[in-house]
Amino acid sequence: MGNPNVNTQIARSARVEIEAPVAGARKTLVSLFSGGGGLDLGLEAAGFETVFATDIDPHSCITLEMGKQYATKHNLPFLRAAKIKEADVAHLSSNEILTAIGLKRGEVDLLAGGPPCQAFSVFGKRKGVEDPRGLLAFEYLRLLREIQPKAFVFENVFGLLTINDGEVFEELCKKLERPCKGVHYALSVFRLNSADYGVPQFRDRVFVIGNRAGTTIAEIPKICSETPTGELLRYRTVSDALRGLPILGETLPNHVGRRHSKRIMDRYARLDFGERDSRTRINKLDPDRPSFTIIVGSDKGGGKGHVHPYEPREVSPRESARVQSFPDWWAFSGTSRHPIRQVGNAVPPLLAACIGREIMSQFFAGPRRTLGEILELLGQEHLFPEGLD
Repeated sequence: MGNPNVNTQIARSARVEIEAPVAGARKTLVSLFSGGGGLDLGLEAAGFETVFATDIDPHSCITLEMGKQYATKHNLPFLRAAKIKEADVAHLSSNEILTAIGLKRGEVDLLAGGPPCQAFSVFGKRKGVEDPRGLLAFEYLRLLREIQPKAFVFENVFGLLTINDGEVFEELCKKLERPCKGVHYALSVFRLNSADYGVPQFRDRVFVIGNRAGTTIAEIPKICSETPTGELLRYRTVSDALRGLPILGETLPNHVGRRHSKRIMDRYARLDFGERDSRTRINKLDPDRPSFTIIVGSDKGGGKGHVHPYEPREVSPRESARVQSFPDWWAFSGTSRHPIRQVGNAVPPLLAACIGREIMSQFFAGPRRTLGEILELLGQEHLFPEGLD
């Protein structure tokens, strides 16, 4: 498995045109647990083409459909070839997926997704089997075994590394490495923080990348650092994330805030940057630092943004989406808790793109897109006001 401790440079590049893909050269992506589409957006920005995306949540699927329609209309390379299906993954067969995309077992280039992790103790000692969320890991493994893609990405919270003193993660990796007889994946494992990859948010996640051809990825080169050097840029901040946003309620989708009582607004106004509110247990954002990790909440609600750095209110779902590096045109379906749950559950697209370009270049000998190209595709130029050399 690869070394998760990475610390190297990337080449910084000016904006350039993205060449159209050569016919027949596309690298296909099947996306499971797609949610609000963060992993798909990033991997497509790196050059992959989503051909199938699925989630059990109807609002997430509507989000993906709206994104596909917008991208098609505006000639953007996101989800335009995707078959989007609302489905319980436990009832989704590999034959259905492969038939829908016109490919056979072993022909899909990349399988990607992050099943919910709350009950991963089903591995090893098999505790928590009664929790259906834990069984979703087995559904990922089942589809990996049946589709047999050339490569895969498995994403989850970093706490997965230490459940049962690491036994759960070790068992998971054994199953990912050899999902069935005669099929073997070489694994690269990384614990990554999104702030190191230009995302204006501290978000710690683990990624397991598998390759059927037997090669591994040694590192996912960082872009940013808290102590920038000649090789690494400074961390992107909340101020970078919110740069150029219109006032609340105008122009952009999901840019609507919660109504607060005067008592709550007064309490928020008294908070210092970085301080946690004792009642709502959310933090006031520091404009000169990356954001705290976005809070998702439970299935019944509770997801909310942090406190705006300058206004006595919680940030809007659009402001949270900026913190996650979603494009402004990417609209989230639903009202109230639905958009913030999609935003909070997502892999930041910019982080996903940094991972995807290493997979594309090292596993598939495809072009390794520059940071400038990725930022332009994802509409994230506001994060780097100093420009890129």
